Amino acid sequence: MEKVGERMMQFNMEELESRLLVGRSAEVNAFINMLNDERRTKRLIHLFGTAGVGKSCLLDELQRQARIRGTASIAMDSEGFWRSPDAFCIHILRTLRSLEPDDEGMEASSLLEKSIRKLNETAGSGRLVLFLDNYETLEALDHWLREYFFKRLHDNVLIVTAGRHALSEAWVLSPAWRSHIARIYLEHLPFEAVERYARYCHISDPSLVRDIWRRSKGHPLTLSLLTFFWEQQAPEAGEERSAEEENSLPFIVSQWLREIPGEHMRPLVEAAALLRYFNQDTLSFMMGKEVTSPEFYQLIRFSFVRRTDSGWTVHALMREAVIQELRLRSPQLYDRHQTRAILHAYERFKRSPRNLRNHEALELTYYAGDALIRAFMNWFDPTPRPFESVGRSHRAELERYIRYRQETAEPQTIKLFDAATNRRFDFQLTVEQNLYSLKWFDLDRLFSLEYDVLRVMRNDAGKIAVLIALVPINRKTMPYLMEHPCSRSYFSTLTEEELKRFAVPEHTRAGWFIDTIDQDDYENAAQHTAIGHFLHGLMFTGEFLLRTPGPHPFFQAAHESLGFDTADQAVHTNFDGITPTPVFVRDTQGDQLHAYIRKLVKRSGLPIELMLDESDDKGTDVSPVRGSEGGMTELSGLTAREKEVAALVFEGLTNAEIAARLYLSEVTVKKHLKSIYEKQNVSNRTQLVRKMLV
Repeated sequence: MEKVGERMMQFNMEELESRLLVGRSAEVNAFINMLNDERRTKRLIHLFGTAGVGKSCLLDELQRQARIRGTASIAMDSEGFWRSPDAFCIHILRTLRSLEPDDEGMEASSLLEKSIRKLNETAGSGRLVLFLDNYETLEALDHWLREYFFKRLHDNVLIVTAGRHALSEAWVLSPAWRSHIARIYLEHLPFEAVERYARYCHISDPSLVRDIWRRSKGHPLTLSLLTFFWEQQAPEAGEERSAEEENSLPFIVSQWLREIPGEHMRPLVEAAALLRYFNQDTLSFMMGKEVTSPEFYQLIRFSFVRRTDSGWTVHALMREAVIQELRLRSPQLYDRHQTRAILHAYERFKRSPRNLRNHEALELTYYAGDALIRAFMNWFDPTPRPFESVGRSHRAELERYIRYRQETAEPQTIKLFDAATNRRFDFQLTVEQNLYSLKWFDLDRLFSLEYDVLRVMRNDAGKIAVLIALVPINRKTMPYLMEHPCSRSYFSTLTEEELKRFAVPEHTRAGWFIDTIDQDDYENAAQHTAIGHFLHGLMFTGEFLLRTPGPHPFFQAAHESLGFDTADQAVHTNFDGITPTPVFVRDTQGDQLHAYIRKLVKRSGLPIELMLDESDDKGTDVSPVRGSEGGMTELSGLTAREKEVAALVFEGLTNAEIAARLYLSEVTVKKHLKSIYEKQNVSNRTQLVRKMLV
């Protein structure tokens, strides 16, 4: 009876663990399909992802699936033995219970033959799965396993490896392995999986689930720790939750930091963490010296660094922790990094073609913006959901969306966090405030304008989740704009002469009136990402924008943070008849775009104002170091040529790049640098740049 009870307990525990493995059904199904594939198309499955993403838990589930199907399996944790061929073979034999007393003194070739023979004998009667966890610790054995061990295994052996990194390039280049490998990158969990996990942990409060989702960002280990802290300290009704849940972040980061081999790589990690996206050039600029290719390749091999379309990026949780720690430990170093990030983004923005500026503008806004806008942009994903235009043929769908919003709107909380300042923002929305954006929405009137003014973003189910109405400003739409409660307060204050600016022909426009931005879930990060990218697509096109959001602190603070100005004499109370509501304008036509950028950069509060020059407004290129003209007296005493060299050092250029830019030899550049160092009493590039930033 005791054995039966033990088996039942083991079964129940495994069933619970299987149920708690949320969001991995695609990976489990892929394994089952490969296990059942009679053609043996795939011989090796490699699971990889950051620390804490759930690789080991997934391996446990795959072993359980193999047992359910009566498939033999061998599981080996690569941290459990010495990283040598002999130790690997001995571990295999010990696991197969085939290790004899004399085997440990056997020659390496004999050990290899015996371990392969025993494995193949086991696989001769049916499918066998070999599980290897923590594969990154077997890097020294990678070539031996690929070329000598795995190749000689029976076709019935399916190898499943799991590690922090993708398999080395040699696997892909090998004709023997290329088509027999399934590489599976473990993404973070979507909100639906987090919600299901929370439900299994008896957490049903929607606001708490959203909070856990926001804090964990779908990272499985962080998710499990947050729910554990909450379960241990579940508050009474109406009581605030304990801040102990924050303890999960240092623990996660400590797991990642184990990858960094020495202190020499820590400054690179810190610089990379302050950048949303980076490459070798931007890192060199941030560091004030050339980052070598070996250093860069070592950095991007860390599991908390991932490749994106925009370069590489540090994991969001890691980035938050590094920023907070650096701010406290060395605020001056943090400010210098921030300054260089802004300067780099500023220079890239100035040099980019007008039609390709949105990405650079987005980065610049992130670095130069205030705490609220950075916190808001922390939600942004590089690949937002797309918007599509809709018209009269979508009327029934649009009306269903409006009805749905009006019938289901509920109080919500928008929670934001800025790691740079360690500030948290909680904005409470009432039902009335949740529906502010639809208060003046009129389908008939919008359709009568006969422009494509409506855009929608859809959710996974294909239903409308975000609705935007964007009205061009011209002589045809002016009657609508003079009547609309959110725009008439602005246009009615203009003189006839000022109105002429907007009375352009109907086939063109003098700007945009952002009539409506409505979303069905103000706590949904994907929706904020899509809206944020959409707005940035408008904000840096060099046009006039007019917007009157509802009278709520979040809506109004967000527009102020983005750099919108309030229109004088245009305040109204049309939303509720009581609350004064400002009208926001943003005019970046012509040369005013550079003036706006300068305003944004200066508003950052960092010591870079003196590095900007009035010539920026004319779109001309300037060096970020201006010598005595820019007020940087620390660089006094340099010749004109030395100032040019110092400016290029500040930009992060190498000696070879400086030589090419100034049409000098590298030897001459080195002589100038030696002279600069002596005059400024510094000994290297880093100290020179640091002196320029003080």
